[in-house]
Amino acid sequence: MIARAPRPAWAEVDLGAIRANLVNIATGLNHGTRIMAVVKANAYGHGDVEVARAALEAGAAGLGVVLLEEGIRLREAGIGAPVLLMQEPAYDRAAEVLARDLTPAVFTIAGLEALGAAAARAGSPIRAHVKIDTGLNRLGWPSDRIDEFALALRAHPLVEIEGAFTHFAFADEPDHPFISVQLSRFAAAVDELRAHGIEPRLLHAGNSAASLTRPDAHFDMVRVGIAMYGLSPGPKCDGIVALRPALTLKARAAMVKRVRGGEAVSYGHRYRLKRDATIVTIPLGYADGWPRGLSSNADVLIGGRRYPAVGTVCMDSFMADLGDDECEVGDEIVLIGEQGGERIGVEAVAAATGTINYEVVTRVSPRIPRVFRG
Repeated sequence: MIARAPRPAWAEVDLGAIRANLVNIATGLNHGTRIMAVVKANAYGHGDVEVARAALEAGAAGLGVVLLEEGIRLREAGIGAPVLLMQEPAYDRAAEVLARDLTPAVFTIAGLEALGAAAARAGSPIRAHVKIDTGLNRLGWPSDRIDEFALALRAHPLVEIEGAFTHFAFADEPDHPFISVQLSRFAAAVDELRAHGIEPRLLHAGNSAASLTRPDAHFDMVRVGIAMYGLSPGPKCDGIVALRPALTLKARAAMVKRVRGGEAVSYGHRYRLKRDATIVTIPLGYADGWPRGLSSNADVLIGGRRYPAVGTVCMDSFMADLGDDECEVGDEIVLIGEQGGERIGVEAVAAATGTINYEVVTRVSPRIPRVFRG
């Protein structure tokens, strides 16, 4: 059958799974440790505003983002919970941070001076968290020079240091000795801040992996990202708590046709049929976050059965080979998720392209509408 259909492709997000995952993670935390729900990058592709609300309903004490625009989006949606900008905002936008009641990270002298100047102009203090680099060597003030930063902080009393945090290089390897090295450096840096009269009341270091495996890194708060979405931070974290994946990626068959043996499929004719077969076109491609690396390198679910994706992934579509089976235009196709007892996990898609589950979900394009359940 040859027919045409609109371009329906969508991601279903189970907010009930988000809530349940956070509750399950919380049961394993030290007494008094709170959760910051990390909703940067559009909540890892799941939809930031809706996920943020679900996380707060489940008991999260605050939210974590990276971009100022991400924080503004939450505020404009009416979310009043604490929001940490985990990277320094642009220096010329410090006044917006204060106006939106966002909490910035600070880890450079220039960033500190910009925040201090904005607070002075507004005649109002601004809360901030000091980011301390304990060995990841990405962002943060070096832990072995924290006394210099402490002196600079004292020159800007309107920048109130509410918290201090660091980030691990090996959290997904819970037995790695460098985690203990970083914890030791972090503790020493916090002690140095306190010796200068700076008392951060919120210490946080643990991400999802450390939240699950390193109670010595729980401190006052943990930053839970990937695990909140029901995905494991790494193989050594599997099964520690029950996690339910929140995202399912679906589409509807756009075209179904019978193709003769010997013919080929898609750009470059890299897949040639050995016999007559039914080819279904799926209206989603690399512009939507389904990478070309999955060309003839993935499966899809149709009618509860698994079929191979074939040929080169296009910008807006790709194809699957149903052999002698049939489907109809408009039939539901699952790319990630469950159908009829079969499941294709995010991890399988990640493994096929040599990446990690984080990347698979975060690259689902804004062209794909999110449908929220639960």
